[in-house]
Amino acid sequence: MTDQDRHPEDTRAGIERSALLRARELVDRMRSLYRELEDATGAPVVMHRALAVIAAEPGIPASKLAAALGLQRSTMSHVLKALALKKWIERRRSDEDQRSVRVYVTATGRSLLQATAGGSIRLGQTANLLDGPVSALSGAAFNTAWAPIDLLAGRQAGQ
Repeated sequence: MTDQDRHPEDTRAGIERSALLRARELVDRMRSLYRELEDATGAPVVMHRALAVIAAEPGIPASKLAAALGLQRSTMSHVLKALALKKWIERRRSDEDQRSVRVYVTATGRSLLQATAGGSIRLGQTANLLDGPVSALSGAAFNTAWAPIDLLAGRQAGQ
């Protein structure tokens, strides 16, 4: 029996298989969390992603928001309409250019963001799965830990 037979995870194929299995576990966990978020709030994840971006940049133009989320403008328009119907956001015409719409999170939207960040809506036992480990890392350590994921995703580190 060779050394590779005893430790198949040390071979190139073994490492690739292990990486693939771990990536699948991460994707499955994320899908589960997304389903819990959708079930708890009655809104698809794209709405939550949009809300988080809007909260981070109040007054963001709708066109910039669409680009940030990788959505077509028509799709973004539907998402914004749904967010406004739930009273999570407010759309305002730009003072400089009446054709442009700027988007702001409402108090209701802020409350939802706070709740889904680990407050009253727990999203199961995994709601804050990464909070502890990530907050314990320095910036350099986080970048080092994330580098293989960037590599697997086909991105340059930090993109």
